Amino acid sequence: MTAKKPSQPWRLVLTTPSVPVYTKHRSKPAAYRAVEEEKERVATELSRVVRIAVDQWDVDSQRWVRYENVWDAASARITADRTTER
Repeated sequence: MTAKKPSQPWRLVLTTPSVPVYTKHRSKPAAYRAVEEEKERVATELSRVVRIAVDQWDVDSQRWVRYENVWDAASARITADRTTER
């Protein structure tokens, strides 16, 4: 039996102070649109997410594999501080 690709092979891992939250997406562009939406929610203090990563389903190993660590609140604050210092 061949391994089957799921209908939503991309997911976001939204790390919060309490538990990680996972959201699945049909495509890479859809996942990255969701990243931008979540970053906006964090900026307006509607979300307590402190880190965002993107995972992709690996058909061969039948598991989620980290595709990219996209955003981290601590790094974002450091970058923003450096920008305002100039």
